[in-house]
Amino acid sequence: MSIRPIDLQTLFVKMDELSKEQAHVKEQAALQQAQAAKEQVARELVEDRQVTETPEGNEVDPLKDDESGETEDQRRRERKKSKGQNETEAEERMVVIDPDVGRHVDLSG
Repeated sequence: MSIRPIDLQTLFVKMDELSKEQAHVKEQAALQQAQAAKEQVARELVEDRQVTETPEGNEVDPLKDDESGETEDQRRRERKKSKGQNETEAEERMVVIDPDVGRHVDLSG
């Protein structure tokens, strides 16, 4: 089955319409993605502005370690306190003495 000259003439006329349609299809995907991104940003802004309440009757107990019975927050606070004490002790212990301090006077400058 070969292509006749009359078929070619109609195909050439339709090529312009086909190229426009293909361009719209390619642009449509990008536009949908951009629109979805805008909607998501708008939803996130609304969620950031809203205040959520926790039900009063549904209080959750903090997780406790099996052996010590302390919560993770308590252990973190204790570590911070002990690190702070260790740092202050280390600062108090470090005294640097330079043997040349106070012995030479620079008159040139």
